[in-house]
Amino acid sequence: MTQITVNVNQQPQHCVSPISIAELLALKQLEKKGTAVARNNNIVSKSQWSATYLNHGDTLDIFTLVAGG
Repeated sequence: MTQITVNVNQQPQHCVSPISIAELLALKQLEKKGTAVARNNNIVSKSQWSATYLNHGDTLDIFTLVAGG
């Protein structure tokens, strides 16, 4: 296993490779429902999160839906 650094919402995140988007979200305790992810400025569909593995230097933007009024 290899240590990699990815930028998650403009913050460095150190993790062990291989790691998928789904695994990273689980580590961060984020729910799938109401969450969207862009990897290197490209939206990744939820159906691909488990099959999309992160590389050193990748940039992830994680968006969560927040209801308000």
